[in-house]
Amino acid sequence: MLSLNKKLLFSVLALALATLACGLPTPGTNSTEPNSVATQLAATIAALQQEQAATVAAPPNAIVPTNTQAAVATVATPVLTATPSIPMLSVSINTNCRSGPGLKYPITGSIVTNGSFEVVAQAPSSTPYLIIRNPDGGADCWAWLEHATVAGLVSNLPILPIPPIPLGSISGFVWVEDCDDVNPANTGCINNTNSGFPEGDGAFNNELLLQGINAELFTGKCPSTTSMATSLTNANGSYKFNNLEAGTYCVVVDTFNHGNDTILIQQFGGIFTFPNRANALQTHQIDLLPGQHISGFNFGWDDFEQ
Repeated sequence: MLSLNKKLLFSVLALALATLACGLPTPGTNSTEPNSVATQLAATIAALQQEQAATVAAPPNAIVPTNTQAAVATVATPVLTATPSIPMLSVSINTNCRSGPGLKYPITGSIVTNGSFEVVAQAPSSTPYLIIRNPDGGADCWAWLEHATVAGLVSNLPILPIPPIPLGSISGFVWVEDCDDVNPANTGCINNTNSGFPEGDGAFNNELLLQGINAELFTGKCPSTTSMATSLTNANGSYKFNNLEAGTYCVVVDTFNHGNDTILIQQFGGIFTFPNRANALQTHQIDLLPGQHISGFNFGWDDFEQ
C-alpha cells in the first residue's frame, strides 16, 4: 500500500501534467516568457521530493526537524574523582596512636576527627592497624582501624614487622618501724586506739631495711590467685619484678607464707603498719603502663619490744 506522501506526490504530478498541458503554447505562437505556473509546480515537486527523502532516511518514530538548523546533542561529561597519590587516614572518633599494635604499647600521638594523616606503611596481615606519620611529631605510630577511613591505595606500601612489646618493672622494699614504746614521741609512733599501745606510724623514716622477706607477684586486681613470680628482698630490703608487660598486678607480702614468718614472727614479732595496718596479708595493686618502671610499693613492719 502506498504511503500518504507517495500518494500526494503522484497527485501533484498528475495535476502538474494537466496544468502544463493547458499552458502549452498553441501552434504558431512563440513565447519567450517563462511559464510561471510550471515554475511554481516544479518548486512544489522538488520540496515534496526532499521531504519524502528525509522521511525515508529517518528511523521509525524519529522526529525530523522542519527547519534548516541542525539539532545539537548535549552529551553529559562524567565527573571523575581522583584517587589520592598519597593514602590518607581519617577517623570518626578521636583515637590514640601507639608505638605498636595494641594496649601493650605506649601512646605516642593523638588522631583527632578533624584531621587527615598520611599513611606510610602497612601492618602484617590480620593486624587491624596502619602506620601513619605521627601527628604529634616523633616516630611514626600505629593507628587502629576500628573507627578509621582510608582514602587512596595502601597495597603498595611496605609492611612493617610488629615491634617488641615494651617491658617494665615493679619494685619496693620492706622496713622495720623504729617505734620505741618507752619514748614514743621521739621515734615516730602513733597510739593504737584499740590496744592503747604505741605503734609505728607507717611512714619510712630512714629505718631498718629488712632482708630475706618474700614478695609475690600476681596478675590482675587484688586479691588474685594467679601467681607469676616471687622475689626475696636483698641486703637493702628491696625486691623487684622485671620484664613485665603493661597490665594490672597485685604485689603481696604474706606474714605466714614463703617462710616470712621465720623472720617477721620468730625474730621480731609484731604487726604490719603499712600499707594495711594490722593485716597479716599485705597487698599493693598496680596498673603498669607500657614500658613503665615504677617503685615505692613498700611494706612496713612494727616489731614488738624485747
